[in-house]
Parts: sequence; C-alpha cells; structure tokens
Amino acid sequence: MNNILYANKISKSFDGNFIFRDLSISLQKGETLALLGPSGIGKTTLLNILSGVLAPDSGNVYLKGEDITAKPGHISYMQQKDLLLPYYTVAENVALPLIIKGEKKNVAIETVKKHFEFFGISGYENKYPKEMSGGMKQRAALLRTVIQSQGVILLDEPFGALDAVTRNKMQKWYLDIKDQMKISTIIITHDTDEALILADRIIVMKDSLTIKELKVNDKCKDFELTKEFLQKKKEVLGYL
Repeated sequence: MNNILYANKISKSFDGNFIFRDLSISLQKGETLALLGPSGIGKTTLLNILSGVLAPDSGNVYLKGEDITAKPGHISYMQQKDLLLPYYTVAENVALPLIIKGEKKNVAIETVKKHFEFFGISGYENKYPKEMSGGMKQRAALLRTVIQSQGVILLDEPFGALDAVTRNKMQKWYLDIKDQMKISTIIITHDTDEALILADRIIVMKDSLTIKELKVNDKCKDFELTKEFLQKKKEVLGYL
C-alpha cells in the first residue's frame, strides 16, 4: 500500500474516558478519506492528533515514514471557519504561511497569486475578506491550506457553513482541483451525501471501539443521481 500518512494504534482519553483506543488509520497518496459520524465521537480530536496539535495518550503518527507525533507544522489543517484575517488582503491572507516561514512578503504574495485563477478567485487578490462571498472565502482558505502543505491536508467540515447550493458547487469544484493539485485529504463531515460524493474511502465512527470502513469506487459524473449512490448511502446509514 502507498500510504502517505499512517496513524498506528493511537488512543486518547479525557478525564479517564476514552475517545478512541488503539485506532489505526491510513491515507494513501492521492486519496480522499472521509471521517463520518455523530458529533462528539472524536473526529476533530483525531484530526488534532494527526496534525500534531494534540498528543495521543499512546500510539504514533507517521508522514511519509517520518514520526511526526505531537509535532505540529508538518500537515496543513483547515478548520471549520475560514479564519481569514479581516485587516489583511486576500493575497496577504493566503501568503501568510509562507511569510511566517521567513519568505519575503512581496515574494510570498507573488507566489500565491499564481494560483488565484486556478482556484477561481482571480480578481480578489487586493480585496479584503468582507468583500467575498462565503464560497469565495472557503476557496481562499483552501488555497492557503494547500500552499503550506506537503501533499496532505486535513479538512474539518470545510463546506458545512455554506448554503446547500453553494456547498454543492464547492464539492464539485473540490473534485476538479484535488487530482490536478495531487492532494491527499482527510475530511470530516456529518453529511452522508457529502462523504459519498467527495471520498474514495469512508470511515464511519460510532464509538471509541467501533469503526467501519467503506470503499467508494468507480464514481461517474453525477454519481449522486445513480442507483449505486443510493445503495452506498443505505449501506453507510446502516453502519450509523
């Protein structure tokens, strides 16, 4: 298997209560993996551990074979809110990770501007976040996440705050860019339809000891309108 990210038997508890224990999870190169399950089951905690923001009680996380357990900065992590700074231009916001790493501001801005057209936000370089729609803000936030990544990104309900029409457009847009940008992604969602549309593989989390894995193969255009989609949805809902 061509794993780019691997977590081996990680456990995490709070106040003596296990969120999960001995959980192993892998992400293959170029794959989108969806974590699906009810609120409070530990999906965000898992992403915090994978990103290095939170240390597990036990177990290890490996990126391209390197142990990155509790070492933040190796994996790009986009949380639910876009977290764009209102007093920075959009280009400055996107370039911020490069500037923090020590790149000159003008060079960093010119670097990220090259990607604005591809991400569908051309013309917003010198505008401020308040001048963008919700969908445009998410595109900018995702570009910022991709810019600082090493090929792996973690997304915590990135489209959850958008209206249904915009969310559907963003899902299709993401599918278009992920292969071209060669992105490997783990995405949290509460939406069964979104998991099936976006993911190559779904992990359903029910409690600290129970997970179920489901592969989603051979997706065609407008997959969500097919009988196969409904069959997969029924299968996922059965796990939940």
